[in-house]
Amino acid sequence: MAWEKRLLAAQFRGAIFDCQLADDDGERHAAEHARPYVDGAEMEDLGRGARRIRMKAVFFGDDYEDRLENFLKALDDPGPGDLVHPVFGPLKAQLLTFHVHHESDLVDQAEVELTFAESALGRPIFADSSGKAAGIAGKASGARSAAATVLAAVVAKCANAQAMARAGLRAVAELKAQAGGVVTSGAGILTAPASFAADLASLVTGIVDLRSFGASSLLPDFAAVFAALTSAVLLPADSSGGGSSGSSSIAAAYPVTEGAELDQVTAHVEAERALGVAEAAQLVLESEAETPTLTPAEVEAVAADTRTVLQTSVDTYREVYPAGHREVTEPLKDVALAVQEAAAAVIAARPPLVTHTVAGRTCPRLLAHQLYGDHARAPEIVRLNALADPNYLTAGEVLRVYAE
Repeated sequence: MAWEKRLLAAQFRGAIFDCQLADDDGERHAAEHARPYVDGAEMEDLGRGARRIRMKAVFFGDDYEDRLENFLKALDDPGPGDLVHPVFGPLKAQLLTFHVHHESDLVDQAEVELTFAESALGRPIFADSSGKAAGIAGKASGARSAAATVLAAVVAKCANAQAMARAGLRAVAELKAQAGGVVTSGAGILTAPASFAADLASLVTGIVDLRSFGASSLLPDFAAVFAALTSAVLLPADSSGGGSSGSSSIAAAYPVTEGAELDQVTAHVEAERALGVAEAAQLVLESEAETPTLTPAEVEAVAADTRTVLQTSVDTYREVYPAGHREVTEPLKDVALAVQEAAAAVIAARPPLVTHTVAGRTCPRLLAHQLYGDHARAPEIVRLNALADPNYLTAGEVLRVYAE
């Protein structure tokens, strides 16, 4: 019943034929990794290979010669064509071989044996680098929620309410001094820990939003956010040294003492600041996916700095919550992985870097025309090599350039 209702008319490049049989072969590419003196091997899946399709077309009847001739003309056209598989439907396929068979006992009939190979990628190899960067926000949101849940739990069991309240006020004051005019709810950490955590998140987001993250200022903007969000966090008043006058006045207004309460609030603030750095890295990587302006080393540096501050937060949670840190540290590690994968996707989406030795005195614009046939790529050469004088290049100078 299925064939009766769903079987399709086989055709290639619009030429319909009666299909007597269809055999489909599939494969998956794999790399075998063997280790000395270790039995067996580890197989790495490299993706599905192209399907191979063998079909037998049959032409019969008084007009079979005309239909066969038209079909063979369609086979002679170069390049992939549209093949309708009688069972699996339409796909793009490349003809590999065909064999025409006539037999004296089969009057007014010919058989054509065909071999096709699927001609389509499941997805572009370097697609969606901006999409990977966008995924950082979702991971950060999950980590932020987990940290807020842990903070609410410790506030509920707090033994020293005064110390906890002072640490909370100090955290808000320090972030407000950097965030500018961000409006918060003013919730206290003891009365509404969830709202307090939301206020801290808003202030961190405000610090990130102060920067434009335009294509021409990605690294300076990221460096400024990184510096603002990784400064000293909630040090006790008697141990803070060398701070700015603003930090000194905040410490004097909200003195805190060492203890479990200070450690717990500090852990939460460090997590918020680390997530703010990750969101700044997301803005950098999204911009890079659309308009490349940084070298691969600079992209790697952004990812490395972000992972460093996230690791610091993970270490703090492990110290403060030896038995229950995984509730927050696992989401933080997910954020770090998302940053690393997004940076790798941005780098991989570009051609590989190669070295080029300048043959004679020239300038970046002329060299870009010689290498790529596009003089507008001159700023790319200047950026990749940090040229002291971009007006001219001397013979023998070794430059880094994209392969294509």
